[in-house]
Amino acid sequence: MLSIQEMYVYSSKVRRRFANKLSEQSWEKVTENKEASFYSMRNILLHMIDNEDWIVNWVIYNKSTEYKRLKKADEYSDMKQVIAHLDEVEAKTKAYFASMPAKDFERRVNFVLQSGKSFDLSVEEVLFQSFTEQLYHLGELIALLWQENIEPPQMQWFWNNPRAT
Repeated sequence: MLSIQEMYVYSSKVRRRFANKLSEQSWEKVTENKEASFYSMRNILLHMIDNEDWIVNWVIYNKSTEYKRLKKADEYSDMKQVIAHLDEVEAKTKAYFASMPAKDFERRVNFVLQSGKSFDLSVEEVLFQSFTEQLYHLGELIALLWQENIEPPQMQWFWNNPRAT
């Protein structure tokens, strides 16, 4: 059975590949409004990063509504800044998993959306939500890269299997 920690390692590897792929593109291409969910590829990637930050560092501590982004998407002026933000968030996530007791997965939290709608979920469920959120947006990035005739990074499990390292 896969663990949520393995899913996060996989997720991190794949997200990093996409961040690196975007680093190879012109900043104009990465920030161009594509009329996608968060408009540009930069903004979609930042949403994925910020979603993990929100879930791991706020939601699981019952502080959903207190989360504030440190910077707005337009305040990032290059991919180095985006990747530095990714590094910070992933470091916090790794630290959380390293110190988290197994029984914490069962603990209930109040998952509150910006709309005010709330859900009573386990820590495991909200971590899984963050994982699936990334998958949705990776598909979106794949489509946007294809529109530019750019081959997206390999995202399949067998290329990024944390058990194979």
